[in-house]
Amino acid sequence: MKEFGCEVVYDTHSRFNNPAGTVEPGEIFFVNTELNTGKWLKSLNDVFSNDKAEGPNVCVCIKVAGAKPGDALAVKILDITPENMGYTGFEGNYGLQGLIKFRPWGLATKTVSISDGYVNWSSKLKIPISPMIGTLGTAPAIEEFGNAWGGAHGANMDVQEVCAGTTIYLPVNVEGALLHVGDVHAIQGDAEICYNGGIECRSRVKLQVELIHQPPKRPCIRMEDEQFIMTVCCTRSLEEAFYISAGEILDWMVDEYGFEYEEAYLLMGQVLQARATQFVNPTRSYICKFPKKYLIASN
Repeated sequence: MKEFGCEVVYDTHSRFNNPAGTVEPGEIFFVNTELNTGKWLKSLNDVFSNDKAEGPNVCVCIKVAGAKPGDALAVKILDITPENMGYTGFEGNYGLQGLIKFRPWGLATKTVSISDGYVNWSSKLKIPISPMIGTLGTAPAIEEFGNAWGGAHGANMDVQEVCAGTTIYLPVNVEGALLHVGDVHAIQGDAEICYNGGIECRSRVKLQVELIHQPPKRPCIRMEDEQFIMTVCCTRSLEEAFYISAGEILDWMVDEYGFEYEEAYLLMGQVLQARATQFVNPTRSYICKFPKKYLIASN
């Protein structure tokens, strides 16, 4: 199987980024991701500071053979293996401003080891890992977006469900798609409230990418696993992100599962799950989830 290193990484999603290599549709491959802020973390004695950071959310870029505008990528996450150490932290006014604006904190950071399926927070506290890919997207057609941003091309969504067992559907805007992969967290809480809010770590990610036809232009990202269909929207407005994400669930139920809009809307009111997963990026992320066991139209 092909394996791509992180010797060359990018802090933008751009059609001008040179891919580390090419994969064929259906091929299983590995990507070794870099720490979201770059190469500075070498030992458990190292601590985060802004003057060390590169990025943000540096990504490896992969070309998909035969991908062309009008297609979509179905990116299957098969496995995520974190490296043996990571960190979380912020410095100065970075983070959730409503929590820290009255607290003149300076540098607050924590470097931890990761072993045997746990983040070793202290000698007394271990947290089970739940690895996720924070930044996963394709190159936009014209724009060049910094990796702090999420959007209709995916990118920095910071959604915990972007994990092993999930398939993420991403638009193809340029020849070869240029899939960007990076910013893995060993675990992350909802809202990712500090600047580097999850346990940021390097990782080895196992992926498989299929080419599918792209439906009419979508305002946000679709995903699914065994239990749920899911949509993720990233916009500056949290309220707008929720409405767009929920609206995409509604369209999905009607387009592919035979629902009438009215029935789908009423059923969503009973079993829809939704939450914001991060507040710290320029774009907020909202995920909506609908259980597959209820995808049975009454007509």
